[in-house]
Amino acid sequence: MRRFAWSIAALALVAAALVAAPPAASPNFPARIDFPAGWRAEGIAVGRGHTFYAGNTATGSIYTGDLRTGEGSVLVPGRAGGSVFGVFADNRDRIFAAGGRNCDALVYDASTGALIAHYTLTAPPCFINDVSVTNSGAYFTNTAGRPVLFRIPIGPNGELGASSETLTLTPPVAGGNGIEATPDGKTLVMVSITLSKFFTVDPETGATKEIVLDKPVLRGDGLILQGKTLYAAENLPSAAFPGLGGDVAVIELSPDLSSGTVVARLNSSDDPLVNPATADRFGQLIYVVRRNVPGGTTFYLTRLEAPNGA
Repeated sequence: MRRFAWSIAALALVAAALVAAPPAASPNFPARIDFPAGWRAEGIAVGRGHTFYAGNTATGSIYTGDLRTGEGSVLVPGRAGGSVFGVFADNRDRIFAAGGRNCDALVYDASTGALIAHYTLTAPPCFINDVSVTNSGAYFTNTAGRPVLFRIPIGPNGELGASSETLTLTPPVAGGNGIEATPDGKTLVMVSITLSKFFTVDPETGATKEIVLDKPVLRGDGLILQGKTLYAAENLPSAAFPGLGGDVAVIELSPDLSSGTVVARLNSSDDPLVNPATADRFGQLIYVVRRNVPGGTTFYLTRLEAPNGA
């Protein structure tokens, strides 16, 4: 996941100029960033500079903050019946938000919080959980209901399609949750939280292939894809695995994305992760939404460090 999507053209120019470099990040950035009281965070996206965005599953509001200072404010106010799960900040200063059981997707101006577009993706049962954006489309996972992805087309100048499209997963994959795209947008990487398995998805046909791992990664939720390194937040403990704590698994993928090797697990010895949901990366820092035990009301960002070279 770099939730901040760069255009392929811009990447090519940067590479040609030999000035490509990760964002500068200091280990002195706050190790913990609190959300407002009662904020039920799920999705996080890093945008321009040190800016991040986090949705509220209880109201549909969106919070914006500064990773450097830890300060922030509500960008998008809540609404009756609103809900936001996964979020993605694109390179056109827009936030794409997954609407959970409301079966919808929303697009906001990342600077003003103004609503740009609202899509009804399907009818219940559904659970629109996460989103990844490429130059040609925004792809939303559906954890409950039909094994499909929903796609909002994006035109060559960034224009949004008038309506969404449905991409049937073949073979079907139930429980789709976290999703990422390769830099060229030609392959999607998705995890099933119910199957604890990872898959590639063709963004045009919906064809799926399992990514075979050498070790289990349980209840994968949010994903970050950095080159061929995949970070996966394990949403634990759960009713199925009550005694296990969640880590962020670091997976080195094969060149063809058909297999992966779990090379590390990230966590905090001072503040172990509880029900980690989504994550994003800023330089060598990984920011994870840490949630209280089920029913709790304390949600905040925890800062971890990526392994050297990953």
